[in-house]
Amino acid sequence: MDVRSTWRTGWFSTLAMLLAATAATARGDDRAADLLERLGRLRAPDGAVLDAAPQPGGATVLIFYSTECPIANAVNPTLNALYNEFPPPKVRWIGVCVDPDLSDADLAAHAKEYDLKLAISADRRGRLARAIGATVTPEAFVVDDRGRVRYQGRIDDQFAGRGVRNANPGQGDLKPALAAVLAGEEVKAPFQKAVGCPLPEPSAPPTYAKDVAPVLQNNCRECHRKGQLGPFALDTYEQARKRAGDLAAVAEERTMPPWKAAPGVGPKFRHDRSLSSTDVETLVAWAEAGAPEGDPKDLPAPRDFPEEWSMEGGPDLVLDIGTDFAIPESGDDLYRCFVLATALPEDVYIAGVEYRPGNPRVVHHVLGYVDDSGEARKKDAAEAGPGYTCFSGPSVEVRGDLGGWAPGAAPSILADGVGRSLPRKADVVVQVHYHPSGKPEVDRTRIGLKLARKPVKQTLHWNGAFNFDLDLSPGESNIEVRAEWTVPVDVEAWAVAPHMHRLGKDMAMSVTFPDGRSRDLIRIDDWDFNWQSQYYFKEPIDLPKGSIVRAVAHFDNSASNPRNPNRDAPRRVRWGEATTDEMCIGFIAVTKKGQDLTLPGEKDDLREIFADQRDRRKK
Repeated sequence: MDVRSTWRTGWFSTLAMLLAATAATARGDDRAADLLERLGRLRAPDGAVLDAAPQPGGATVLIFYSTECPIANAVNPTLNALYNEFPPPKVRWIGVCVDPDLSDADLAAHAKEYDLKLAISADRRGRLARAIGATVTPEAFVVDDRGRVRYQGRIDDQFAGRGVRNANPGQGDLKPALAAVLAGEEVKAPFQKAVGCPLPEPSAPPTYAKDVAPVLQNNCRECHRKGQLGPFALDTYEQARKRAGDLAAVAEERTMPPWKAAPGVGPKFRHDRSLSSTDVETLVAWAEAGAPEGDPKDLPAPRDFPEEWSMEGGPDLVLDIGTDFAIPESGDDLYRCFVLATALPEDVYIAGVEYRPGNPRVVHHVLGYVDDSGEARKKDAAEAGPGYTCFSGPSVEVRGDLGGWAPGAAPSILADGVGRSLPRKADVVVQVHYHPSGKPEVDRTRIGLKLARKPVKQTLHWNGAFNFDLDLSPGESNIEVRAEWTVPVDVEAWAVAPHMHRLGKDMAMSVTFPDGRSRDLIRIDDWDFNWQSQYYFKEPIDLPKGSIVRAVAHFDNSASNPRNPNRDAPRRVRWGEATTDEMCIGFIAVTKKGQDLTLPGEKDDLREIFADQRDRRKK
């Protein structure tokens, strides 16, 4: 026998085994990384991001369940007991519902009915279930902090088979497996066959005509159609097909449609543009299936996008910026304030506001203000050309606001009995944010105002939590700044508008009531100065006298912040209106509780009350 041949054969065999083991390890690492990534994308029924990834030394328990499976419902008390024994954050408990036709509201109602302690998410198309290998409901998976599945199978042995209860159930299987993972030990029985209901059969993949076109039409084509702000159109199947993967990605990341308010935080907002979890699943599943077109007969009826005013009955007063304003082909973004004379012979109340950008390709957003002091007109006269340069508002003390516009925004219509004050002969100051498109452009933005038809009892005013003393040290990447405002009289809150400049990272607003209760108002996790909005509540919130409105913000004044205007050499930044200054404001729109301006002698004194409060604070 040739010894060298034997040695070569043995060596190659050993090498092959090592390579196979290395490849298996690599595949395992890839699967673990993929699972951790999937856990990071899980969301609650209200859209809030779930904290599902295990912390160092901890674990995540995934429970695949169906609301229609009796066995899954029967083990809920056991799950609640285990949750109490191994509470978060050491263990993340996530229930993943696989019912394909259950709405978010039904999912939340079931969790409430069974008093589920674990966080819940939906997997309507079974993407996560198939990826991890689930076969029935209920079925448990224990994932360690490296993304490895350490246990799969039944929760306990209450059931010996479907419809067959165990007369003498033991301790269970999930509990010892979880305890071993947390102790850094091997799981003695890493797999125990689960007893339950089979997973729903995979549904047919969504098609463009039946499923995707309605999502795009209702949520994307406002901007993504010919001649509008979106960089590409989504009017046809082919236009959507070639971007299927990108559409799925931005939908899953919740970067489009633009809506900065964190889901699940604060009250419900009007005109919420965020996608539902069902819509996101549809876009992702469509992309994964290869973007099938489907039957054109299933296409929805075309949506009518009005080229003129969309508010009912149209506006009573139309103002424009007074010129075809020229935007150069390149350069920095422009922030321009235009002063528009109203020439109104008497005081009026505004019930509705709608903006019509003259050139959506270059108009990023618009904000409107009321100035009855004449100061904005002086600024306009002092600067060459139409309007004047402004960055953080009109740079004058204004009497009130007239809302604003951003891509996809609807007209701002106030509730009956509430109005915005527009005094006789006051000026409307319109701030327009322009961004060059790569070629010379012109714009002539208009604003349409609807006068109040019904008697106005309350006037809308903006105030808020300000921190004029902010001081952002250079090089710091996570500077916390707090601001608060004590409500001086009983009011009703209608909207909030967080405001920072380019160093802002995030902001949360909340209110603490006089009885000690607290309530979140809004949270923005990824602040972007270019996507500011006013967020109107679906229902007003009572703020009794003595309530404290708080804003907590974080700023990044380091060289690693690409939005830092002093990125090359970060410098100390304080309060100011310039592009290189900063602000921390939690604006809130309120009306005076119980105010009735239709009564004889009743006065709109809320603005004066706020001014007196500011004067006392300065002293």
